[in-house]
Amino acid sequence: MSPKLVPPCQAACPIHTDVRSYVSAIEKGDVETAIRFNRQVNPLPAICGRICPRPCENVCRRGQVDEPIAIAMLKRFAADNSKGLSLIQKSEKLYDEKVAVIGSGPAGLAAAHDLALLGYRVTIFDGNYRLGGMLTEGIPEYRLPKDVVMEEIDIILSLGVGVRTGLYLGQDFTIEGLLKDFQGIVLAIGSQKSLFPRCKGIELSRIYTAVDFLKQVCRGQRPRLGEHVVIIGGGHTALDAARTCLRLGSRKVTIIYRRTVEEMPVDRAELEETVEEGVKILYLTAPVEFLGNENENVKKVRCIKIELGELDESGRPSPKPIENSEFELDADTVISAIGYRPEEEILNTTGLNLRDHSRVITDETCATNIKNVFACGDVVSGPSSLIEAIASGKKSAKAIHCHFRSLPEEPETYYGSGMLNENLIKLIHKESRQKMPTLPVEKRINSFDEVELGYNREQAMREAQRCLKCGTSELVRKLRSQYPSAQKNI
Repeated sequence: MSPKLVPPCQAACPIHTDVRSYVSAIEKGDVETAIRFNRQVNPLPAICGRICPRPCENVCRRGQVDEPIAIAMLKRFAADNSKGLSLIQKSEKLYDEKVAVIGSGPAGLAAAHDLALLGYRVTIFDGNYRLGGMLTEGIPEYRLPKDVVMEEIDIILSLGVGVRTGLYLGQDFTIEGLLKDFQGIVLAIGSQKSLFPRCKGIELSRIYTAVDFLKQVCRGQRPRLGEHVVIIGGGHTALDAARTCLRLGSRKVTIIYRRTVEEMPVDRAELEETVEEGVKILYLTAPVEFLGNENENVKKVRCIKIELGELDESGRPSPKPIENSEFELDADTVISAIGYRPEEEILNTTGLNLRDHSRVITDETCATNIKNVFACGDVVSGPSSLIEAIASGKKSAKAIHCHFRSLPEEPETYYGSGMLNENLIKLIHKESRQKMPTLPVEKRINSFDEVELGYNREQAMREAQRCLKCGTSELVRKLRSQYPSAQKNI
């Protein structure tokens, strides 16, 4: 298959969503067409519209002029305003093969969705009684309401996907046993085991992992945290944990992060919301020891200041402690959000070949060392973003289809069009990005109501009008008609 030259936003999207087409549809007020373009490739558009890390916006050429198009917010607008529309049709062609999908996070849901559309009989297995994985078990309501997740999942189940919940791999069933009833298996159990920092005093009480803490809250529990909470880490999970602590009544919440804000792998709007709500962030800081009281509960966190050195394996500057720079923070509770990995205890029962004892080894087609068993998502790659997990699930579904039907795998290659010409940039009128309406801070921190309220129709259409229609001649025609100087400059 020949490479495709597409707008940069489409090339950067792991599932290559046709951004230009759905944004153009919103500009015209055609929400149904917009969501159809989304659902052609994305089984979870309402979720992505809220929590996708937005690689498309990072390369949006409008950003050379003023600000990138609010691509994710427009996706959310299309999804939220198309409820009730019948947009997906079941496959008329059904195959005999049955496929079991183990895990119902974004990778598993994407695999089940695409396999069902291809015509396979799919059943999802999950240890929890509520589907969604970390979408329902780890992301707070104020950022991703559970009813939004369940509406997306219901659409997938309407394709005829079966569900068996409350069953754990390695405990209630095995891969070997499933292969007696299913011709294919997709392993998509994610990466939900949190890591602790290697510090003295880690055995003290009231030191939790962020994943376990957020799961408790998502299940309706309200743990008592005390007035002072220290969060260790700098990713989205750290921000989620910190903002959740405020909503549970903690008076002072501090994030300590060993690098600077430039290296922080989070959405800048979310970071701003976190600071607005009152979370304090100490950059270039790392924990070295947890100090306890007479009841062996954590009482203080001893920290050390950090300076940045050469680039490490992640491509970021490596943190180095500064001698004699220690200081202490009060802490009634400590929450670790420094990373997570798949549960090797489960994987060790499967007979699958593993990398680093915790990730499944696959070939380029998502196939494992066990015949007819494929794997996708974080259990293969380690922690990844929502949209990367969706892309991995879709890839595994395509791989199984090609395997069963003896079809050649034809990888698609997308190339994004280049940067805007400097002469062209000067001719484009600057217009600010539409600001996302949000709850006032005083209302946010006293509830778990969704913080971002979504665009209304007028805001969405105005934002969509900012799109440059990359890859078409529409912008060039418009500029040439308005600016005589454009005739010779573009």
